[in-house]
Amino acid sequence: MDRHLRIKDFVQNTLGCTCPDKVFEQIEDRQVAHASSPHTRSIIIGSRLLVYIWEVRSSKNLQENLLALLAAGRHERDGCGLNRFRAVLAVDSITHDVEIEARPYFSQFAGTDDRIHLHVVSSAALKDI
Repeated sequence: MDRHLRIKDFVQNTLGCTCPDKVFEQIEDRQVAHASSPHTRSIIIGSRLLVYIWEVRSSKNLQENLLALLAAGRHERDGCGLNRFRAVLAVDSITHDVEIEARPYFSQFAGTDDRIHLHVVSSAALKDI
């Protein structure tokens, strides 16, 4: 399966995105190394949706790193005129611990901004994209 189709499948079926198929005709996928945010991958879909992927190796400094990720994503989303930002935390084993710990920080950061979403997924879900 083509990489763009795998990304589309991941975003629609794993993250629950309901963007129309036309949006997925343009996908920009890049590896990043940001000193100010822990994400290592950024995907822009159809000039509308921004997805950051952070492969969480440890919950050490989760709050600090999550807030940096969210701030960088919101800044890029707004600066590029995108509609939505989805922050994806990939963990080796899907445990509620990371999500339980991350959810309050996310809620506090996002406030009433309904264009930011947090997803905690298994690292295995990223294997083919």
